[in-house]
Amino acid sequence: MGKPEHLIEFVEDRKGHDRRYAIDSSKLQNQLGWKQNYSFDQSLEKTVQWYINKFKGAPI
Repeated sequence: MGKPEHLIEFVEDRKGHDRRYAIDSSKLQNQLGWKQNYSFDQSLEKTVQWYINKFKGAPI
């Protein structure tokens, strides 16, 4: 995101923290007609780009 690496702070994991989160979207799809428009990678890229644009020029 164009920021210096010294801003990264590693912290201890939370107790009982799940290593993987997964959802079953079948109810959304079957009952509400929802469908995924973007892949996970596309969504992640769009989210990161949104934050870059939102905070461009903000003080560190």
